[in-house]
Amino acid sequence: MKQTGQPNLQRAALAAAVSLAVLQMAAPAYAQSAPAGEQQVQAVVVTGSLIRRVADEGATPLTTIKATELEARGHTELKDLVLEQPQSLSLGTNSGAAGPVTNLRGLGPMRTLSLLNGRRLANEPLQDQYVSVNVFPRMALDRVETLSGGAASIYGADAIGGVQNYWTKRGYQGASIKAEYATPEMSGGGDTKSIGAIFGYGNLNKDGFNAYIAVDHQKKTALFQADRPEQHDPEILRTLGLGLLPDARNPSPIANFGFTRAANSNYNPAFATGCASPYALPTLGNASANTPPVYAPGCFRNPLYWNAITDGSEITNVAARASWNLPGGHKLDLDILRSNFTVQKYRGMQVPGATQPFTSYSLPSTSRFYPGKGITPAVQVVGSNTGANTPTMFIDSTKTPGTVSNLNLNNRTIFFQWGPAELGPAYRNDEQTNNRIVLSAEGEVLGWDYRAGLNYGASERDTRAGEGYILYSKAQEGFDKGILNPFGLQDEAGAQYLRDIQATDYTYRLNKAYNKSVDVTFSRALMALGGGDLTLAVSGELRRDSARTFNAPLDYVLKKADGSYNIDASGNVVQSDLVGETPQGVAKKLKRDISSLVMEVDAPLTSSFLLNGSVRADHYDDLKQTTVNPKLAARWQPIPSLVLRSSLSTGFRAPSIMDIQNPTPEVRTQVMDDPVLCPSSQPTVAGTGTPKPGYTADQVCNVTTNYWTKTPNNDFLKPEKSRGFSFGGAYEPVKDLALTVDYWGLKLKDVLGALTIAEVQQNPTKYAEYIIRGSNGVIDHIVASQANRGQSRIRGADVSASYRFPATSIGTFNAKIDATWYHKYEFQSEKDGAWLSNIGIITNDGRFGGAGPNSGLAGMPQINPRWKYTAALTYNTGDWSSTLSQRFQTGLNDLTPRAGSSLTTVDSYSQYNLNVRYKGFKNTTISLGVNNITKEWPPLTSNSIYSGGYVTSMADMMGRVYRLSAEYKF
Repeated sequence: MKQTGQPNLQRAALAAAVSLAVLQMAAPAYAQSAPAGEQQVQAVVVTGSLIRRVADEGATPLTTIKATELEARGHTELKDLVLEQPQSLSLGTNSGAAGPVTNLRGLGPMRTLSLLNGRRLANEPLQDQYVSVNVFPRMALDRVETLSGGAASIYGADAIGGVQNYWTKRGYQGASIKAEYATPEMSGGGDTKSIGAIFGYGNLNKDGFNAYIAVDHQKKTALFQADRPEQHDPEILRTLGLGLLPDARNPSPIANFGFTRAANSNYNPAFATGCASPYALPTLGNASANTPPVYAPGCFRNPLYWNAITDGSEITNVAARASWNLPGGHKLDLDILRSNFTVQKYRGMQVPGATQPFTSYSLPSTSRFYPGKGITPAVQVVGSNTGANTPTMFIDSTKTPGTVSNLNLNNRTIFFQWGPAELGPAYRNDEQTNNRIVLSAEGEVLGWDYRAGLNYGASERDTRAGEGYILYSKAQEGFDKGILNPFGLQDEAGAQYLRDIQATDYTYRLNKAYNKSVDVTFSRALMALGGGDLTLAVSGELRRDSARTFNAPLDYVLKKADGSYNIDASGNVVQSDLVGETPQGVAKKLKRDISSLVMEVDAPLTSSFLLNGSVRADHYDDLKQTTVNPKLAARWQPIPSLVLRSSLSTGFRAPSIMDIQNPTPEVRTQVMDDPVLCPSSQPTVAGTGTPKPGYTADQVCNVTTNYWTKTPNNDFLKPEKSRGFSFGGAYEPVKDLALTVDYWGLKLKDVLGALTIAEVQQNPTKYAEYIIRGSNGVIDHIVASQANRGQSRIRGADVSASYRFPATSIGTFNAKIDATWYHKYEFQSEKDGAWLSNIGIITNDGRFGGAGPNSGLAGMPQINPRWKYTAALTYNTGDWSSTLSQRFQTGLNDLTPRAGSSLTTVDSYSQYNLNVRYKGFKNTTISLGVNNITKEWPPLTSNSIYSGGYVTSMADMMGRVYRLSAEYKF
């Protein structure tokens, strides 16, 4: 990438040499443009193959997956494709609420361009960097094409890692309705229910017209640790360094209490009776196993009850298309999409935080639930008990010897941290919509083929409090009036009061994004060459990307003494009545205009040698830069059964408008120990530190901490630049056997990455300036914002094979495998810093989560296996067909196992799925399947970045899943 006015001789020469390119956002790849049924020079095409095809292929390998193939492999949602595709590396199955995203080459979803019918959609509006696969309509889907590697010379920004293009049907006649149900073998959550339908009218060939509408709806329930008790057995977890020490008492529905807000957990009246399991459990304190023991008895939240391992979700997509074949060979299409999906993001039990008036509640002596007044039992203590001191809580005569008496509360106000049990784990509803309308035309004018389109897209992300979020002032009022009981389960009046003080369906954050564009492409054959026509294409596009943020809703923002809302000068809410989430936002309209010119030349110099060159120029008005990115590719077919190919390219990625023009900090929270005031030998593991003199554990240890992942107006950020190459080929040694190998590499400069909380925890002295403290010395927030941090370089190979066995009397068999091997994955955590390798390993080193290409998008560092592959064996006979498929990835070496565990190996993961289809009933297709036949669980890990002990970015915790689907065509 070059700035305007800088020397650009090499790229200008290349641009002149190659001419330029068809904008593939307006049309399929050259290899796809051949008329249906026309034979290309390659010998064999395996229909529905997962491999890069030998036939109908240009100089760049392309993977095509038919919608029918996805169904045959047992997919119930497009997330399954993301997880198993070898060229895409997972960011985790439960790492956020943005929905599953494609991550080609492991470079991050912001470097993978996801298209629908060759054109962009509006991005997810909070980050404004990617599109979730949840928005693509399954019932209307025809195929998915994946172009891995640099594609900026055709598509512009965001295509450094590649392009994934979802194509819907151009026409459909008749009607079809389909229902699906999938349920884990084990009881609990995780059920998936889906229904879809498609209706179409008109025959394009006979009537010149077709219109259809397709609808699909899916709902998936959440899964909790309590649903998988055997997998969270303490004996297993102890081998991973989990549960080696007793749990520390913490905020729970059965509250621990004290006599000051800073020391609010010294006593618990329910400790002796079991803490009302399953909501909370008793503990003697995390130092009770020390020598000598230090006891801190009380109750702690039961993670099996409160922690979700898979969130719930609901997806509804509506796709409609009207197509006309007009006289003179012209075609006109109107394409409409309405997509809506909601992630039910579970957040456990919510307790007051820094934005509430206090981080604890209080209970007056007048409450009917005050300890020792009849309902709540008195707390027994030993030693001096004057009514003005804090004696030791009695456990038993061995552990706490001395004279036992009931705690003399002396009508003192007591303080505690608490959350409601009856409302269950709190969840927020992260609802996203993505709407788009496209009018496109193609045909021939004056000897030139043309393609043109008008595109308008809009997306919205509405984040709302679900159940379990209450108002601080109302809860405190309930304690003051004796309605709420902090030391046990509520009576009927208390439970109803809790339901009434929820902020259910309250929007506390709203973002919108827009995409408007017009594009036109002209192409024609210029002259005859030895292998065919020299073809030139010229394309231009004008695009406006825009976003809109909104002021934080004021419903629950608290006011200052002067009556004004408690919001700082930057627009951040300082105090809110909503426990667990903070209203966010500052109203602002953001936009950028991009103008692009693309040219491409396809030169078949001989019948066996093809040369393709392209170059694209993009001007960004807000960056005041013009980027120029060329690509040169060649394909040589020395014999009919062998194709050799190679390419060189450059690319870039512009910082998003939210990166550059963000009007307010993006605030997130994490439970952690203060790395300075509560130091620990395991700084990334909350609750393991010891408070320094002058501070209590309640103030600085195991506390919810705010951190900013974005700061306002980052106009210092620069675009990323990349260079890439590939070379390889496809070979058919015998009939119906196709093999492909492509070696590739990418290098990125000025990689945009964020400082991670782990980096701050592990090196607080180095990053002291990013730890912002209040007047009392306690952390107010941590700045973990983006910067151009260094370089990345990645190399690997894509390998595939397919074979169609000779037909037999019992049916036909097909086998295929698609694999990616990672040779190198290196990055720098800062400019000119040391190169770090991140392949085949797992580590909690904060640099691996913050400086790599996926910084800020996942709650954990990305895992890069050495090998990842997908294989399938298909059998067909008469009305029956079946597919046995496998996805596999190699294991890892754990560089930073949790203290107390010697497990340094993360096993490889392999999952087998079986799907059987029957079409013997008229107009009906019935499918039965089993996912995860061998009931494989995610590999165990002793690394602290996976708090549950399982690598859930390799697989989910569903276990064996049974599937049933039925489709009827009218």
